[in-house]
Amino acid sequence: MNYRLLVACLLWLPALLLAEETSLRAPDTAVIGATIDIHWEGAGNKYDAISVAPAGSAPQSNDIHSVKIINKRNPIALRMPEEAGDYELRYRAKADGSLQAIKAIRVKDVETSLEADDTAYIGSSLSVRWKGPGNQYDRIELHHKDSDTDSEKEAALETPRETVGAEATSEATPKKALAAQSIVSKKNPITILLPDYPGTYELRYLMRESARVMARKDLLIKDVAASLDAPEEATLGETVDVHWEGPGNQYDRIEVHTNGAADDARAEVTQAIVSKKNPVQIRLPEVAGDYELRYETTRGGRILARRPLIIREGDSSLEAADTATAGTTILVSWKGPGNNYDQIGVYQPGSPDDVKPLSVQSILNKRNPLPLTLPEEDGSYELRYRTAQRNTVLARRPITIEPAGRLSVVFERSSTKTTEAGDGAIELILDASGSMLQRVGKKRRIEIARDVLVDLVSNHLDDSRPFALRVFGHKEKDSCRTDLEIAPGADTRKAAATKIASIQAMNLAKTPIADSLRNVPFDLKGIKGPKSVVLVTDGEETCDGNPEAVIADLQKKGLDIQLSIVGFAIKDEALKKDFQTWATLGGGSYFDASSADELISSLRTVISGPYKVVNKKGETVAKGVIGGADIILPAGIYRVETI
Repeated sequence: MNYRLLVACLLWLPALLLAEETSLRAPDTAVIGATIDIHWEGAGNKYDAISVAPAGSAPQSNDIHSVKIINKRNPIALRMPEEAGDYELRYRAKADGSLQAIKAIRVKDVETSLEADDTAYIGSSLSVRWKGPGNQYDRIELHHKDSDTDSEKEAALETPRETVGAEATSEATPKKALAAQSIVSKKNPITILLPDYPGTYELRYLMRESARVMARKDLLIKDVAASLDAPEEATLGETVDVHWEGPGNQYDRIEVHTNGAADDARAEVTQAIVSKKNPVQIRLPEVAGDYELRYETTRGGRILARRPLIIREGDSSLEAADTATAGTTILVSWKGPGNNYDQIGVYQPGSPDDVKPLSVQSILNKRNPLPLTLPEEDGSYELRYRTAQRNTVLARRPITIEPAGRLSVVFERSSTKTTEAGDGAIELILDASGSMLQRVGKKRRIEIARDVLVDLVSNHLDDSRPFALRVFGHKEKDSCRTDLEIAPGADTRKAAATKIASIQAMNLAKTPIADSLRNVPFDLKGIKGPKSVVLVTDGEETCDGNPEAVIADLQKKGLDIQLSIVGFAIKDEALKKDFQTWATLGGGSYFDASSADELISSLRTVISGPYKVVNKKGETVAKGVIGGADIILPAGIYRVETI
């Protein structure tokens, strides 16, 4: 007996029994390009690999796809080839490259088709419904019908043709370039943004890796006639309406170019078409000359229409007082483009046009005249109209600012009543709109205002002085309604206090400040003597009114109405400035109240009594409220009279 052979067999047998059997478990069939899970059994050594290769190919041949085993991951996700046929899955050892296991798999084609409209227009969005593999990163492409290859991406040019529009021009149309594409990613339908050039195209479903074309569909893309309608001439910096005809695709644009500029030149001004808005408003350049309006597509930059435009220097001017007092607010009437954020400012004479102004006010919503607060220092200055775009100065006007003094008028009464009989009438206008439902501390604004007004009427107004109350925002939602709740002399002070206590603010109600002020002469009709009007509000005009114009009209009519404004819990500094301007224009004062105590103090001050300032000639040069804001006056001697 050969003992040596027996020992060798006995030594080899345990190793054979301990070796791991390697196998692969996966579907027998799969769809082209699909990713399948492959379960494996074996050593699972790091960087062993699972792959797919053509059936019967040599063991050492290149695999089509391969995934390494890391951290014993099981199953392994492996993508199948994109051509139908018989293949084999392989487990390949990293150590020696040997195949440890093989499993046959058949990869099948999938019926693939495309559904879409037969015709569409340039630049539009096309919905395409597809049927096919639907693998991640498969794509649907749009090619010119006569593309040389399935994935042609090189541009070729056909015979130049004319641009659609008012004025024709020669241009070359991209012919063989890939026109558009969209990734499938399981979306169905998908949307393709069409090119800006008409012609016969072909939709194609392409596989992710091999670019194998699975389905085709013809598409005819039609041109769209385009034109522009706008003034032939305009003023520099002016905003004009440009009416357009054309595709109207989102972010197509209307542009302003200098005359003769190349088609690909940067525009002087560009305005996009959004949501088919028509006409489009364009603010013109601030340099006079010959220009051209163009309709240009957003995707390919194709010019569809042109229209000449001449921009001329406009007739701009400023009107204001020749002299004014330092620190006061004057009204400046202007003539010019009136674009938002154009500015009227005060400058040192001879200073550069782009220097920072000493004082400035921006034009918003064509506001004219514009209130402008002057510098505190006296001297010779210059008013300038300056544009927002390029700081171009369109108009200038000299102004002399005279030295100023400040007048403060205060007194105290021994009586608990703040007014006396014969002092004229007082009207309170109360804001009870939705914003008054907000809280200051633990109480709502309207509750604080009611409490303060009840105390004011009950304890600080003389019974013999006519009193009126107008309220807005307390009757209807989403309404600009304003109501006279207490007519002069209609209620006793007790009845008035009861009515005030019943006022409730209404959510979503609006703020008709201008209309409320416009009704004051009718509210106080028949009452002689000075009339004090006090507006208590926590917000801006929201009914498209112009309070400043209404106040100016009341003053112009000589109705002897003095307006003061109490801003309650106002945080907007620009709004405070507007209220200050309106109160000054109305001959009264502005009071800023952020708490109940400040509101009480402000209202008591307002009704303590108006006064006027008279110069040596007996002319009334200013009005104010006793205890109110200081009045700025030129240096001189004056007389103060209560009214």
